Amino acid sequence: MLVKFLFKPNPLAGWVLCAMASGALAQTQLPTVVVTSTAESLTQPSVERARESLKSIPGGVSVVDLNQVREGRQSTWSDSLGLAPGVFIQDRFGSEEARISIRGSALSRTFHSFGIQILQDGVPVNYADGFFDMQTVDPNASRYVEVLRGPNATSYGAATLGGAINFVTPTGYTQTGGVARAEVGSFGYHKAFASHAGVSPSGSGPVWDHYVATSLTEQDGFRDHAAMANQKLIANVGVKLSRDWESRFYGAAVRSLSQLPGYLTLAELRQNPAMASSARGPGAYNNLYPFREPANRRRDVETQRLANKTTFSQGPMVYELAIYAMHSRLWHPIDNIVEQSARTQGGHLKATYFGDRHQISLAYLPNSGSTLGSSKPSNHQGAAIGPAFSQYDQQSTNERFFGEHKYRASAHTVWTAALQYDRARRKVVDVLSSPNNYDHRFEQWSPRLGVTHEASETSQWFASLSRQFEAPVFGLAGTATQANLAQTGTTLEFGTRGEGKGGKHVLAWDATYYRAQLANAFVSACVVAGCTTPTTTNVPKTLHQGLELGLHHRYDRHFDTRVALLYSDFRFVNSAYYGNNALPGFPPLILRGEWLYRFGQEVHGAPSTYVGPKFEWVPRKAPMDNANTLYNEAYAVLGLKAGQAINQKWSWFADARNLTRQKYAATTNIAASYATAPLGAYYYPGEGRALYLGVEAKLD
Repeated sequence: MLVKFLFKPNPLAGWVLCAMASGALAQTQLPTVVVTSTAESLTQPSVERARESLKSIPGGVSVVDLNQVREGRQSTWSDSLGLAPGVFIQDRFGSEEARISIRGSALSRTFHSFGIQILQDGVPVNYADGFFDMQTVDPNASRYVEVLRGPNATSYGAATLGGAINFVTPTGYTQTGGVARAEVGSFGYHKAFASHAGVSPSGSGPVWDHYVATSLTEQDGFRDHAAMANQKLIANVGVKLSRDWESRFYGAAVRSLSQLPGYLTLAELRQNPAMASSARGPGAYNNLYPFREPANRRRDVETQRLANKTTFSQGPMVYELAIYAMHSRLWHPIDNIVEQSARTQGGHLKATYFGDRHQISLAYLPNSGSTLGSSKPSNHQGAAIGPAFSQYDQQSTNERFFGEHKYRASAHTVWTAALQYDRARRKVVDVLSSPNNYDHRFEQWSPRLGVTHEASETSQWFASLSRQFEAPVFGLAGTATQANLAQTGTTLEFGTRGEGKGGKHVLAWDATYYRAQLANAFVSACVVAGCTTPTTTNVPKTLHQGLELGLHHRYDRHFDTRVALLYSDFRFVNSAYYGNNALPGFPPLILRGEWLYRFGQEVHGAPSTYVGPKFEWVPRKAPMDNANTLYNEAYAVLGLKAGQAINQKWSWFADARNLTRQKYAATTNIAASYATAPLGAYYYPGEGRALYLGVEAKLD
């Protein structure tokens, strides 16, 4: 399928390929660039190279150093991304699945997610329609994470509201030897992780390097019916054929089994937040509690993924070719028995010219996928009781063409102009339920103009104006929904990032203000007056604006403070039913941080021992329905973290959470209006008081 994409007759693809070829032919007349040394990967940037590269993007971007995260528990995505500027993420029930959103992406979805391009080593792990499973990525097996918010992710082919998150694994060049890590803690939690990396010695021939990691995680869960178990294997093998040519092969296999405890009423949350949902089965199954049946209400996923990325440089030109394939199987007994088998394949072809004042990039990024699935009636105990009433093939194709020109107007100022063309198709063929069938096509040109200015050697400001585009995912495009239009919009953003020093103080900052005006936004809303059950639909106009702030302050190398503040103002715009009400599902303000005191002997260039509090504070209530009649309460959660790098090889940590046993809802369900039923089961409790311990060894 990828070969068909890359080589079928296509005028736009031909334009990209011809432009790439002409750049190569002209290379003898242009200045050359410094080639990466043999001691560094061409295909997999180090964390230092990633930070330097992102400085040229005129918008909200950041790099999360996961070595800092590993000073505490690293199990869920919120462990890794909780302090990343601009990322809203909340664990739903202590497992890997979380509610995640950037700039209000996927507000209509309180489970799983879409609207963000998720990548592993620059290769997408989303299904072709845009949906993604968090279970397919292991943050433990990543060295760092790139977070490119909103249209700042166009280099990865993402022009969506949420942007892209790229988990980057180590290579044999960035890690040598083995790492073994074990974590244990409350609610039956335990995790074992091991990895090995290295470079194979070679004379004058090809140089091989490798990284392989495996992990096992299990927990009973804070809540009843919240057990989780997963096994993951992630690896990459690179071969450097010359100082200008490298090819890297990637593989991953994941098996994740999760029980789903369901929502609670506010009264149940206050009385016993650890209980599973008390909802009863329908009709003849009214004597059952579906969320308390071991084989029922669960989500079990198995995924395998293979990829290759090859980088070749010739004078001032750098070319990158990637190809990938992914297969996933889903067993999902909920109200019905849902089974799916999904295949996704794709790749990209990129060429970049590096000149004295110009950097020009062209890219073609296609992918496609097919999900074969069925829905069968359930006995609400995890088994089907009849033949399928829906049997479908969900087909997605996407083609993205991207061009970007960075022009250095002066020693301190770089202008960026970019243009992306998206073409997408969403088709459903249901052989048992023809009303579910549809075939929709979407396309858009998305221009972008931005500027970065270096105010000093260590600080800069930036601004940009961008168009954005997002085709619907399945479940939004037709089937039981009315979201049959692409979500589009225009985003204006400006901000500053950098580092300043004064005396014993060092302050690093990342601050971005954005304002996105959306058309046909994906929102769960009423489409007729007076309804109480919303339908995912295209809302004509919404406004998303906010402030994304990250601060890191160090004093005298001993006092270490990190803070992430996220202010969000998301609203309907002149809605016929909701006026200018706030959009539900997102707290207006959330503040996370930690304050650590570091002391002791020097290890890895820093004091070896640390201890201090950490916190999460939501000071304002958050609306739960479009009518703004019901709100999730404000809360504050306090924790404590301590640890020590005993020497160059051994380290340990202790991570205590929710020390005050706060009973709160980390996230909630959303609806059109809860005015007539304010006491229903809409709340997902946050985790109770917990303690996690871990030890890590770096082995030669």
